[in-house]
Amino acid sequence: MFDIALSKRGRGWEWRVIGSSGKTVMQGGASKRAKARYQAERALFLLLMAAPAREIGREEKP
Repeated sequence: MFDIALSKRGRGWEWRVIGSSGKTVMQGGASKRAKARYQAERALFLLLMAAPAREIGREEKP
């Protein structure tokens, strides 16, 4: 399970993708909140796309 966090940093915004253990998996920054949110969601999508595909409900054949 992953989560996205946005925080105000000076004049800009910082985004993070946080794993279930609470550790930051990816992070970045942008000048506007909307752009930071978009980048965070895009990073999360790419992270999920890079995860190995799992076959659900199939048993391994000997």
